[in-house]
Amino acid sequence: MAKQPAHHARPIEGLAKKINWNLLHMFVVVAEQQSLSRAAHVLGRGQPAISAALKKLEDRLDCKLALRGPTNFALTAAGEVLYREAREIANGIDRMSLLIADLSGDLTGTVHLAMASHMTSPLLNDAFAEFHRRHPKATFLTTVMSSPDIMKAMAASTIHFAITPLHQKPDQFECFHLFREHCAFYCGPTHRLFGRHNLTAADLRNEPSVSYYRPTTISYTLQTIAVAHAEVQLAEPAAAVSNHMEEVRRMIIAGVGIGSIPIHIAARDEQDGLLWRLPPYKPMMPVDIFMITNPRVRPSRVEESLIDVVKELVEAKPLRERTYPQALDLPFTPIPASRSSRSQKNRSK
Repeated sequence: MAKQPAHHARPIEGLAKKINWNLLHMFVVVAEQQSLSRAAHVLGRGQPAISAALKKLEDRLDCKLALRGPTNFALTAAGEVLYREAREIANGIDRMSLLIADLSGDLTGTVHLAMASHMTSPLLNDAFAEFHRRHPKATFLTTVMSSPDIMKAMAASTIHFAITPLHQKPDQFECFHLFREHCAFYCGPTHRLFGRHNLTAADLRNEPSVSYYRPTTISYTLQTIAVAHAEVQLAEPAAAVSNHMEEVRRMIIAGVGIGSIPIHIAARDEQDGLLWRLPPYKPMMPVDIFMITNPRVRPSRVEESLIDVVKELVEAKPLRERTYPQALDLPFTPIPASRSSRSQKNRSK
């Protein structure tokens, strides 16, 4: 057997020789638990041992990492820096097994995918189906998160790629456009405007509204929706807010107020007589959906394969075929409820 060439690299020295992974792992758990006692429980060790390990790490770094007292715990500025770096090291260690497993013949492993709620598109369904057909031994682990939480997790390298709405593309990530959706205003069956035709935007003025939680959501994705709320002069403050579309939908159907939902997602509820489309009856509130990846993190083969499948299917369709509701032949005017849903609604009165 031929002798493998030596790997020439700079020798490990300085701080890297002084700190072992066990200390860093302990610190990551302490930082995330925000408590020595909770960290001790997670690690299966006594609190004095955790406290001593933290003190040992502080001595080796010659700085205070956390302010701790009987009722409070907070990382110092140095502690925040160390946590970010140690968390990235932990993520790299977690991925080692995936990258080594990639060397086997069949493509196996788990795709860890973060998604904002209600990322609905035939393109995504087709991509997941095609990926599963090509790699039946691979599995999915999907986590639903708000867009701001996705961006924070991407920045911390705790997730590696995600599907989410974006209003502005962040420079540090690679953003691949998937599709565009348009929203409309809706009310529920008990609302005074439900079932009425020939309405204008003026009819919505000062009506109670249901909105998305602005501090965590609007800043990234929904400025156009906020502008539309202001243009039709819905009442402020909103009667209900949420950072999840499903809860916004629930409040609209319950009659709490008027709110916005992507048209192609609301179409089934319209047909079932649960939602009624309101003016303006035109393309508005565009939201662009992206697949974002972190160029600093090398994807596993199974993750890279899914990314390639998604890009392959998206690139085969022009934007007009990825713009909803137009691509699904759905109108911007109200969709009539089906006869069965109207009968059910009448019986419930």
